[in-house]
Amino acid sequence: MKITSKTNSIVASRPKQMYAWPGIVRISENEILVSASERRFHCCPFGREVVLRSLDGGQSWGLPQEIYNSELDDRDASLAIMPDGTLILGWFTSTAFKAHWKDHAARISQKMRDDLVGSWMCISKDNGHNWEDPQRMPVGTHISPIALSDGSIITIGAEQGNDTSLAVYKSGDLGTSWERTGEIKCRRLWCEKSKSNELLFNENHVLETSPGNLIAMLRSEPAGDGYLYQSVSEDNGISWTIPNKTDIFGLPPHLLRLHDGTIMCSYCYRHKPFSIRSVFSYDEGKTWDTDNVQTLYEWEDEPDMGYPSSIELSPGKILTVFYCSRRDKWASEKLADENISQTLPEGILSVTFNYQ
Repeated sequence: MKITSKTNSIVASRPKQMYAWPGIVRISENEILVSASERRFHCCPFGREVVLRSLDGGQSWGLPQEIYNSELDDRDASLAIMPDGTLILGWFTSTAFKAHWKDHAARISQKMRDDLVGSWMCISKDNGHNWEDPQRMPVGTHISPIALSDGSIITIGAEQGNDTSLAVYKSGDLGTSWERTGEIKCRRLWCEKSKSNELLFNENHVLETSPGNLIAMLRSEPAGDGYLYQSVSEDNGISWTIPNKTDIFGLPPHLLRLHDGTIMCSYCYRHKPFSIRSVFSYDEGKTWDTDNVQTLYEWEDEPDMGYPSSIELSPGKILTVFYCSRRDKWASEKLADENISQTLPEGILSVTFNYQ
């Protein structure tokens, strides 16, 4: 499969602001919703969850609509759509900014930690115009939760005190209650970047290839070797195979099943040239055509970027969104915004491409 034409666009961008970690769903033929975490910097106490709407198939976008904004850092912003059209927005809230935003960190009480830190979701039953109160998820990461064809949702992530696996939870009532259905085995490795032992696998995406058959694609960086790993469940998320190393070298994956059954895995490549890439499987994810990796978008510099999510607009036409920022990744509250150049495209970017 090869790309025949591409068109680039900007979904969300504002001066002195960062948008990151988008999700995307298609509500109707021309109505598309994109989620994002809006903030000042990659890690800061100003992260909030927003959605943006297109009514013309992704050619133009409305202003950000705030969905959730806590006193801490609300990060990532995945979207899922249930078989009945109910929308789910997922994210997690963190205090990762505290080492560099000390004045803000000093105001974080234990009650704030208890009340806010963790993985969250909320639902909308009117195409994302109004959203219900947020609910906790037992675990979660980018991208969680995922909607399944039987009306349940699934989320995978690290449990506190569990050093050997990622936990798998499912809910049959839109997050009101959860059942731990299984786990994906992994191990902790020393990570030089964080100076700590980290789980080999973390950020993941799950795709239901057919009822009861699931693929989990797993990120293995920074603790691992940078390749994507894959685990499979044939009993609707109860048991999982030991993760198998693929030939796909890159960061957080997004899986999309196309109209003809082909599966596309998009990911970001943070080595020269920094880029958004995709690779395809023609056998239900058993093998990936890494001899024909497709580049969707490419940078000449090395910005903070990545985390693609995609939808198929029509047979042979795909819309992929991702983020780009050149703001200091570990900025402190003393950093002057005026010193940050924004002459190149930043924010939530998109590429619409045709393939054959």
